[in-house]
Parts: sequence; structure tokens; C-alpha cells
Amino acid sequence: MTDEVKFCYKCGASLPEGADFCPECGASVRADNSDGRAEYTARPVSSRKSDLGAIPALILVYGILAIIGAFFIAMTGAFLDNMLDMFNEYVKQGVITQEEYDQLLSMLGLTSEAAISAVKFRFILEGIVLGLSGITAIISSRFCGKMENFQAAFTLCLVSSGLTVIMIFLGDLTGLFLAVVGFVMSFLIYQSKDKFIS
Repeated sequence: MTDEVKFCYKCGASLPEGADFCPECGASVRADNSDGRAEYTARPVSSRKSDLGAIPALILVYGILAIIGAFFIAMTGAFLDNMLDMFNEYVKQGVITQEEYDQLLSMLGLTSEAAISAVKFRFILEGIVLGLSGITAIISSRFCGKMENFQAAFTLCLVSSGLTVIMIFLGDLTGLFLAVVGFVMSFLIYQSKDKFIS
């Protein structure tokens, strides 16, 4: 090796003189390696792990929380009849009065069988939408964390954000907040597109 600084072809890390393997990623730096790539890059590749800062972690946390929330929302819709039966039992046992029960139903908009069916459907659909948003966010987070495949990272983050807009049409204004934050994250990913490997 010469005195000139050499860099790993795979990750861009500086290579110490005489190194057979990259100290960062473990890639072989010999010219006779099996994949036939050149031994060194012309310039170092930037350290991609910190290019997006906390964004991949924030997207991952959102994805996990969205999936957990989706489960509880969907289960609320699926078991709404059971919950109403439980409150009917409380009325029969005298735990709550019929008037209190009726007020609760009125406050929740559960005044008819059609209303109850509509609320069940809304909760189940909102749970599915939020769950899909969480799954796409987690996948986007993976691409962002490795700074790989810009197109997939950006598109999945946009899809995750767009899915939360559906929640607004289902009557949940939390979807507006989630959509705005998601679109901001998508914009930040877009601004870093040149830093992605592909």
C-alpha cells in the first residue's frame, strides 16, 4: 500500500495501511476478492448512520405505537357488543342506573342498532388503517436507518402518512396530527435523498 489514505469500497471507512479487511464493515479489501470489485473507492462515503438523525427512530416508535393502538381500536369495535352487554348486567345488578346507562349510550351516539353497527365498523376500519400505517412506517424506518433505497423509504413514509388522512374521514382528528407529522418526516427524508445508497 502507498502512503495515500485508502477507503473501503463498501462503507467508505478509512483503512489502516496493510489492512486485509475493513475495520468498520468487515469487507475484504484485497483486489482478488470474490465479488470482483475494485479495492478502494476514490473518496470516502459519508457516515450514513447519522444523516437523518433521530428520524428513523421516531418513525419506528410511531410504527410500533400505531400497531399497538390499532390492535386496541379494532378490538374495541369487535367487542363493542360484549361491552354493552356488560353495562346491561351492571344495570341489572344495580351498579349503575338505567338513566346513567342511557346517558352513556347517548353520549357515545349508540342510540340504535344501526348506530352501534356503524361505530363498530368505524372502529374496526380505523384499527386496520392505523395498523397498516404502522407497518409501512416500520418498513420505512428500516430503509431510513440503513440509508438504503430512497424510493422505498420515501414512498412508504408517504403512504403511512396518507393512511392517517383516512382517520380524519372516519371522524378521528388525531389523523390530522399524524398526517402532518408524517408528511414533515417524508419531506425530511426527501431532503436527504442524495445521502441514500440507492
